[in-house]
Amino acid sequence: MSGPLADIRILDLTHVLAGPYATGQLALMGAEVIRVERPGGDDFVRGHGGTKAMRDAGLGASFLSQNSGKKSVVLDLKTTEGLNAALSLVAQADVLVQNFRPGVAERLGLGFDATTTRKSDLIYASLSGYGPDGPLASRPAYDHILQGVSGLMAMTGSPESGPLRVGIPIVDYVAGQSLVAAILAALLQRAKQPSVPQELHVSMLDAMTNLMGAYAVNHQTTGALRGLDGNRAFSDSPFSGQFDCAEGQLVVTANTVAQTDRLCRALGRPELAQADAQTVADTLTRVFATMPVAHWDTLLAEADVPAGPVLDLGAALAQPQMKNSPCWHDLPVPELDQTVRVPGLSFRAPWAPVQLKPAPTFGRDTAEILLSEAAQ
Repeated sequence: MSGPLADIRILDLTHVLAGPYATGQLALMGAEVIRVERPGGDDFVRGHGGTKAMRDAGLGASFLSQNSGKKSVVLDLKTTEGLNAALSLVAQADVLVQNFRPGVAERLGLGFDATTTRKSDLIYASLSGYGPDGPLASRPAYDHILQGVSGLMAMTGSPESGPLRVGIPIVDYVAGQSLVAAILAALLQRAKQPSVPQELHVSMLDAMTNLMGAYAVNHQTTGALRGLDGNRAFSDSPFSGQFDCAEGQLVVTANTVAQTDRLCRALGRPELAQADAQTVADTLTRVFATMPVAHWDTLLAEADVPAGPVLDLGAALAQPQMKNSPCWHDLPVPELDQTVRVPGLSFRAPWAPVQLKPAPTFGRDTAEILLSEAAQ
């Protein structure tokens, strides 16, 4: 069964993580994604992560994880020849995605006005750090910077550690998901209003702060700011949090009265349900330290108390729940005669791909695509 975007062609002028992640998700939904790369191969993710052989081949771990099935064309957009080739591709595209700094695409001749002259119903999607306007619009933006500017770092960590970045480039991926949603919505809108161009803007800052609504409204109405709470639970329940065990660590989320009662009974401390917060914290810390995390995980699961061990990524992927996940797939890397396991779509659907096509080596499809365009 083909994916829902099987007839959609996307011209991908993005680089690094957020944009390629978004177009990678769309490719998994069936879209044809043509990745336009600059001469010299300066997108650093091609050489980021994985073995030396992978990096040397321009097929680093970061690249393989989100570029399955795309095509790669090398064009020098600063030359007349390269620009004309790109505009020819625009004429056959449904969506153009770019993440240049605001103003750069226009200077190259690939802005909204220039491209929609070639394709009247083009969906033109721009991704940037701060959006197309405002005092920060022209600044360079990377995930780490946006974690700081968005307020995320200020609420991550403890008083002892100070602000900390989240361990993955989360702003990139949140912005990428926002871009996916925007493009899918625009495709639905095009079905209602054909032959009308659409210009989309996704800001990494807007995408990240959008997830902080609960904290923002609380701040607006009380003046209070959440921050550096360590592993304190969002619910503020003293029965929820992260606890050190004799071996390993445990996360518990007992927020409701019923969950709290089940937790206290499971621990053999029913009276704890009526104790003050400090007594609860001290008692739970002391009790959980007496046995390994596996003991508590099993005990609380049997008692229907939300809990789980703190795992590193290797252990998380190796656990039985993940080993046969339909949301992860084997990706062939024929250039290196190997296969790697990569994420697909994060949801199950009857049309979701089961087998992935290889990610493209640098410029692999240039001749084929340009000859095809010239023949049309």
